[in-house]
Amino acid sequence: MNEQLTRRMAGEIVVSNSPGKTLRKWREIFQLSQKHLASLLGVNPSVVCDFEKGRRRSPGIATVRRLVETMVSYDRAHGGHVAGSMAGQQGNSAITDIREFAIGLPISTVIEAIEGKVIAGAEELERTIYGYTIVDALRAITTFSGANFGQMYGWSNERALFFTGVQFGRSPMIAVRAHPVKPRLVCYIQPGRIDKLATKLADMERIVLVSTSVSQELIQQRLKQL
Repeated sequence: MNEQLTRRMAGEIVVSNSPGKTLRKWREIFQLSQKHLASLLGVNPSVVCDFEKGRRRSPGIATVRRLVETMVSYDRAHGGHVAGSMAGQQGNSAITDIREFAIGLPISTVIEAIEGKVIAGAEELERTIYGYTIVDALRAITTFSGANFGQMYGWSNERALFFTGVQFGRSPMIAVRAHPVKPRLVCYIQPGRIDKLATKLADMERIVLVSTSVSQELIQQRLKQL
């Protein structure tokens, strides 16, 4: 699993149009500061900063591999939570799509792409998210355990959770509130009437709550273009 994670990370950085921003995304997913990563690498923090800001030429394959292996080794030494989340994504029928963005994106950019209507959390729109998960809400209710719920967060909870099959929106937000890990954005795809309780819970947790009339298929197409 660690080798699979290493290959994915290195591949994303190497082929990215903005390798520095992609490197920053992974560093933040591993919850490492520039200073901490530099210390693990045995280099000056300005080296990591310059890579991320594009002030140095794009790192070569050998450098990328060293950066990636350092982060993965750190994760393994501290419980393997990031690599473990990758393993947990497999085989859950309620999760219909899960993906990480190449770089962090403002919530507002994602909302614009899906033609979303903001219901709660308008003051949080410039926060950065790193991926999304689409969940069949009805299937999740009948199949999810507490551990399954955590699988929705992929590499990071700094993400959007999209729910299909939502009528009033209470159950997803109650589940989100009950779980210790929170997403930054919750979006209901073609919902019915959204209950005021869902809005209240989103406000309490500082979660951006959005609805969209766009189909799941079109949402997936647009998100993959970001």
